[in-house]
Amino acid sequence: MFIAFLINGYGLSSIILSTVHIFVEYWVIWFIYKHLKRNLHISKVSSLFIKGSLIALFISTLAPFSLGAIVASGLRDSHLFDMAIYFYLHFQYNGWLFFFLIGMFLIILGKKNIPIQTKLISIGFWIYAIALIPGYLLSVLWADLGFDVSFIAMLGGVGQWVGILYLLIALWNVWKHVVDAFSNFIVFWLNVTLILLLVKSTMELGLIFPAISNSVYDTRSIIVGYLHLTLLGFVSIFTMAQYQMLDILDTKQKWMRIGFIIFFIGFCINEMFLFAMGLATWMNIYLIPMYLEGLLVASILLFIGITILTISIYKRKSIS
Repeated sequence: MFIAFLINGYGLSSIILSTVHIFVEYWVIWFIYKHLKRNLHISKVSSLFIKGSLIALFISTLAPFSLGAIVASGLRDSHLFDMAIYFYLHFQYNGWLFFFLIGMFLIILGKKNIPIQTKLISIGFWIYAIALIPGYLLSVLWADLGFDVSFIAMLGGVGQWVGILYLLIALWNVWKHVVDAFSNFIVFWLNVTLILLLVKSTMELGLIFPAISNSVYDTRSIIVGYLHLTLLGFVSIFTMAQYQMLDILDTKQKWMRIGFIIFFIGFCINEMFLFAMGLATWMNIYLIPMYLEGLLVASILLFIGITILTISIYKRKSIS
């Protein structure tokens, strides 16, 4: 599908493959839900997040279908096309991936008999989940949809931020148990993950201010930096941290640690150059020294880190 989009854009082959991908996602929803019902030991609050992730994943699949209708109607160059893409992205990383990773994290804590503050986390979930739909509007305020839509978007942004605060406070209250249960290496990456989550949500909250949102929407490097912060940062690092918690990645293995650190260095360099470029654009400085070279170095480091981590996993499988 990726190659088809590179070659043909939104052509016939891309549409066919993206449709197949959507139906694979439907199978994933059914598969996870089926196993969720069978695992009665999973706590209600963990199950709540997993179910929320599946609903968000399903909602996100509506966007690709709408793209076909938009293109067929000759509206490829309209705001609707971009709005549909943002709809898909929003419910993917702010919905499906966020809910699922938090749900899995809570499941792992439960397996380690680490107490969690169910009430606070549940409140955080519902505030965030309710705010998720209006929160989408933050991504499309550039379309000048009027004051009413902007106000609803503001409520969504504040709601998502408050929901995450509830979650972080609940985790902070039991963090001592997490520190006792896992190695310093794992705890460090969990801390990084939660900091990235707070930074990410605060950046989204900033979009409720028109002056900031207008500047952000007009600055490509800031948008790309935010997406990388979310996907390469929060999602990827949280996923790998959970792999370590489950011993899929062996924290005692030297090369695994090296791979993780190289990946993180690449991520930091990538973010530094992207956000520096955005800041320079706002200051009417249109040239950052070694900008492209810096991004290239970051990409190479990310690739090396991922390669080392992948080899570490396969080596461990072959040994076991």
